[in-house]
Amino acid sequence: METIRFWSEDPTSYQEGDTYAEQLELDDGRIVLVHLAPVMLKNDFLGTVSIFRDITHEVEVDRLKSEFVATVSHELRTPMTSIRGYVDILLMGAAGALNENQTHFLRIIKNNTERLNILVDDLLDISRIESGRVTLTPQELDLRAVAKSVLDEVARRSQDEEKPMSFSLDAPEELPHVYGDPERVHQIISNLVVNAYRYTPPDGKVAVRIRALNSKEVQVDVIDNGVGIPPEDHERVFERFYRGENPLVLATPGTGLGLPIVKQLVEMHQGRIWVESKGIPGEGSKFSFTLPVYSPENEVSNDENTDR
Repeated sequence: METIRFWSEDPTSYQEGDTYAEQLELDDGRIVLVHLAPVMLKNDFLGTVSIFRDITHEVEVDRLKSEFVATVSHELRTPMTSIRGYVDILLMGAAGALNENQTHFLRIIKNNTERLNILVDDLLDISRIESGRVTLTPQELDLRAVAKSVLDEVARRSQDEEKPMSFSLDAPEELPHVYGDPERVHQIISNLVVNAYRYTPPDGKVAVRIRALNSKEVQVDVIDNGVGIPPEDHERVFERFYRGENPLVLATPGTGLGLPIVKQLVEMHQGRIWVESKGIPGEGSKFSFTLPVYSPENEVSNDENTDR
């Protein structure tokens, strides 16, 4: 596998705790989940520990569930669009002048309608990804420009919502370009920065730091000083709908789908994602992910895969 070759050629790319998982479809139609973990001795790659598990039944159950969620989400979209449209018309005064209470109640309806619309969009997005209907169009990408665009967008939101926040970007000008889908890489960074913004109190800090790990990978860190994530929740935050039990987190609106979407998109780019946090309010969290460095060989490989 490509991962084993990568570990063996560049042992410095390995970090303690790194594992690799991939689903393989056998000739008889069964689906097997392969887990690999490198065995290292003083920076020498000795081999891997491998675990194979038949997950055919689990995949079929998950497929049926995803189809159901996608169907329900599509059915919700039409009435949601109608509700949003008529609320906007009422707020514009098309049915007559509104008093203060009426305006207040309509804005509550609008805000909650928008929250439900985000949930529907997230459900459709994760359904498309899991069913293989999301395809990437990777190309040479300036990650600094993408991160700056995202930070500018969230900074404007911070001003609109009157929630003061400090946003910063730390990335060297000589940073190598990455190989990724512009829309999806923007979505990855945006989801992480918006999460950091949501779970950080006013006057907090959100920073994006980008560094080249080596000649093949670039690492992006999204750092905040918000509520933090307890260590026991680090793996589960990437599960669908999981939001933990921290009351500071539960008090903030969210779908529990943003991070699972980010994880799948990162892995579609052959990257890795993880979180570091002690779960202490004020010390915040750091979400990190990697993307491949761009080289002309990437596009040659992608063209060959497309031709097939």
